[in-house]
Amino acid sequence: MAAIWLLCRSRLKNSKTQNLFVSLLILLSTLLVATAAIVMANTGRSFTDMHDKTHGSHQLLLLEKGLHDPQFVHQWWEAQQGVETSRLLRFRALSGITYNGHDAPNLYLYMMNTPEPPLLVDTLVFAQGVQSDAPERGTVWIPTSMANSYGISVGDKISFHTGSGQLQQRVSAVVIDVPFGAPFTNTARIWMNSDDYRDSMTPLPGTDSSMIGLRFDDYSSQAGYWDRFARELGGPFLETKMEFEAISSFYLIINQIIGFIMIVLGLVMMLIALITIGFTLSDAILAHYRTIGVIKSLGLTARGTVLAYVCQYGLLACLGILPGLALSILLSKAILNLSVSSLKTKNEELAVHGIGTAMLVGLFVFVLVVLFAAWQAGRTRSIQPAQAIRYGMSETESRRAAALNEAAASRLEFGRLPVFAVIGLRNLIKNRKVSALMLALTMAASSVLVLGYVLLNSIIHIQQTTAKWGYDSANVAAIVVNKTTFSRSDFERALSADPRIKNASWQGNRTAVVSPEPSGRGKAAGRQPLSLYLSVLDGSYEQMGFGTLSGRNPRQNNEIALGVNVAKTLDKEPGDFVDIYIEGKKQSLLITGVYQSIANASYSARVTIEAARAASPSFNDMDVSLINVKDIEAAEAVASGLDAAFKGSASVVTQKTLLDSVFKEAADILVYPISLLGALFVLVAFIIIYSSCRINMRRESKTYGIYKSIGMTSTRIRMSVALGITALALLGSMLGILVGVYALPLLLENVLAGYGIVELPVILHWAGIPAFASIPVAAAFAGSWASSKAIRTTSPRILTAE
Repeated sequence: MAAIWLLCRSRLKNSKTQNLFVSLLILLSTLLVATAAIVMANTGRSFTDMHDKTHGSHQLLLLEKGLHDPQFVHQWWEAQQGVETSRLLRFRALSGITYNGHDAPNLYLYMMNTPEPPLLVDTLVFAQGVQSDAPERGTVWIPTSMANSYGISVGDKISFHTGSGQLQQRVSAVVIDVPFGAPFTNTARIWMNSDDYRDSMTPLPGTDSSMIGLRFDDYSSQAGYWDRFARELGGPFLETKMEFEAISSFYLIINQIIGFIMIVLGLVMMLIALITIGFTLSDAILAHYRTIGVIKSLGLTARGTVLAYVCQYGLLACLGILPGLALSILLSKAILNLSVSSLKTKNEELAVHGIGTAMLVGLFVFVLVVLFAAWQAGRTRSIQPAQAIRYGMSETESRRAAALNEAAASRLEFGRLPVFAVIGLRNLIKNRKVSALMLALTMAASSVLVLGYVLLNSIIHIQQTTAKWGYDSANVAAIVVNKTTFSRSDFERALSADPRIKNASWQGNRTAVVSPEPSGRGKAAGRQPLSLYLSVLDGSYEQMGFGTLSGRNPRQNNEIALGVNVAKTLDKEPGDFVDIYIEGKKQSLLITGVYQSIANASYSARVTIEAARAASPSFNDMDVSLINVKDIEAAEAVASGLDAAFKGSASVVTQKTLLDSVFKEAADILVYPISLLGALFVLVAFIIIYSSCRINMRRESKTYGIYKSIGMTSTRIRMSVALGITALALLGSMLGILVGVYALPLLLENVLAGYGIVELPVILHWAGIPAFASIPVAAAFAGSWASSKAIRTTSPRILTAE
């Protein structure tokens, strides 16, 4: 055992740089995989913990349209066993705030009349400020999502747009309000003092709306409650109902994306690390072939020789894994703080779960490295002392190497190539395994960078693909905030009088109900009734830029288009019929198309206003006007003019403003982990190429000495080797572009399918993609150039002697 430990110490001492790089590579692999494991373990956990802590609602009922008696609805649910019901919350809807002299128009507010405690359901957790039963006069509580998006803190003053003027209030607390606290949301509940609400909100035109939160002891049983409620109500519930899936989806989607990318790329990096360990171990065996032969001739067993290498790489694995695990906890905490910042309080650290999972990842990496080292070191069992001492390798391998070099030179006709090209190609051909590793590494690094660039670019420029995300492509949107003061006729006159406007349509929404039945293909869908968001359009879906995955949007009163998750749940496709309850009346509609939408996770449908009026002839509840302009440059001016003319009753903004306010935060959250992944892969590429080239330089020192002795300069030799590796890296980056643009987005679609996106809308900016893909190429050149520094400082005589 002493001999084995002596050999292990000798190899650790004599190859410090190589061992350092192997440990660093294991560290980075562990860091990435363990961080991914922790992020995935916390995906949903932080939300679930906070949802349980606050007695969060599973469903939220918004009674704004006057279709049901709020008191009756509240009393019925309050009387049910197995259901916790919030107080009947009164509110008024406003749009837009002014903060620090800047307007935030795309912000829709529920100004809440804060009830007496306790809230029972959706209890508020104070993230900033002093906890109290209700806001003091002149102050409000705002949700963390709004505070984070606009940088608002306790003590700041906000002006709320009331139509007739401005209501200025001071922020006394920032609260975690689970139903309205998800990242990149444009709705918020503002909790007001009851006296302020009476003095400032009640005098406004219109009447109070109501909100009720429902929390089920067993959420899976909610369908039975709704069946009984529909019978008591005399028909389906027709007001807005927020489902648990819609409440939770935006809390989870970012971590799902980040965790998925990190898991896939972490496994790729681990594979690269194992290949690198195999290469360095193979090189070490070849470099010490004679030494191994001598040691075996002195009596060391084959098992002892293998154990020496296993001991060496086991120690290197420990040196890499332990700091990798420690760093993964810090890194995962930083990522989670970004992605679930709206669930974090100022005085409490975010609870990070999954440390045990990370430890198992570390153990798995250690076992994998040790087993792989034992497998590779098993080659030493076949070393024959006599052949090792004579040839420095087995006799068979000596003959094969000579034959391969001669055949390669013959096929490539080196005599016809420039000298610098011959040196670069010869370096790649003689080290085929290393070359293959470099190719795979630069391909992986390029694909990571390209995927990150494509994903962020697609989110930043989402305006170009709004139809594929389920939104309209209209240039301007006018959202009616106060229906009692808004005059549709005046608004339409203003539209018709403006020569800059091309066309306009009105859009409304309803909650519709579908009772799943066996489809025409004989498959039975789910048994529970499906509540979905129903979009109603008075106009042409095509003109307003709504897209579909298959088929087309509805045009007639007997047609409907389904969200992809609705179609999947019902097992329907274009050409089938679906029975749907609109305004409480059953209609059988022809499915003309299927579309995807991230809003409402594709649990939605589209019909024309004629279809809604077939159920209710007086239907005219349209609260959004979609407007197209003749010249896109005039969109901002049109929106500003209409917003000023109808201020207080409607909020008019451009489509770009709407999208930026929602998706900019998503891009900001994603940019840091994706940048880190790209940087790690580029660093690994540099490390491996540097280490591999150093090994090759040492192995070929005599050859380079001969080159220098016949007149070649050190710079020319180094440049020849570097250009050969750079050309190989360029090929890898080209393959990486294909993987990053086409393969990885397909894998990401598997994660997004549950959120209503089955075909990821990507924007390919071909000017930027090659630029990001070339970063690993630059790292490859830098690594190969830096590793060949020894050629410049060593004399030809010493190189040849070595």
